[in-house]
Amino acid sequence: MYQRGAPESSTLTGYADADWANDLGDRKSTSGYVFKLAGGAISWSSKKQSSVALSSTEAEYIAGAHTAKELVWLQRLLGDIGMPDDSPTTLCIDNQSAIAIAKNPQFHDRTKHIEVRYHYLHDKVEEEELELEYVPTGEQIADALTKALNKDKHTTFAKEMGVLRPV
Repeated sequence: MYQRGAPESSTLTGYADADWANDLGDRKSTSGYVFKLAGGAISWSSKKQSSVALSSTEAEYIAGAHTAKELVWLQRLLGDIGMPDDSPTTLCIDNQSAIAIAKNPQFHDRTKHIEVRYHYLHDKVEEEELELEYVPTGEQIADALTKALNKDKHTTFAKEMGVLRPV
């Protein structure tokens, strides 16, 4: 539910997640993201990744890069409608290794298999357009777009996204 004047009303926050090789047919992962503003979701996506990720870290990193592209677009849109914010946008990810790779390019010895285009996430962290925050698996709303959830968890995340009204 959008709440005018809520404390987080002018703060854009993103959540990114991926399942790893969950499609048993082609073993491709699914990326998901949600962006919240003014207490409700303003942008979300759930999309199968175009290549097979060789690790859960790679799947999460790919999801982060996909999310970073949307984040930059949203920041520019908000600026165009008179809501500019020069501070980095928080992007919550549930994989500490993906966060470490995005923050430290020296990690590349173990990540040479990750396609160059996905290092867009690292560039946006370095340019301070976004900052990454760790949120444990099962505790962030992007899980609703990538994982099978029980009814209670689904309802909780739908309320957090502003899709369902709190009772």
